[in-house]
Amino acid sequence: MVRHVADAVGVMYLGRLVEVAPKAELFARPRHPYTRMLLDAIPDIRMSGRSRTPVQGEVPNPLNPPSGCSFHPRCPHANERCRSERPQQLSLHGVRIACHAVEEGRI
Repeated sequence: MVRHVADAVGVMYLGRLVEVAPKAELFARPRHPYTRMLLDAIPDIRMSGRSRTPVQGEVPNPLNPPSGCSFHPRCPHANERCRSERPQQLSLHGVRIACHAVEEGRI
């Protein structure tokens, strides 16, 4: 539905924007690990055979979110910096993203 009605898409995790991008860019090249997991969770009705990774782990308590990046307990790319320092949004080719792994070139 979002693909058909939006010009830009914002992805939130525990009340914080983690990625904002033009819709074509977001669906073609999702950058944040949570955005990737969300898109992988969409049923593949075309049966394309593309590998999909379901969203892993438990959602943290939003009243007491984890330190650092709130997605780090569920993120396959998390490191010590993710556990201790909240990522700030950076602009990368017209996409705003808050992710240390993207900033550091790990994904």
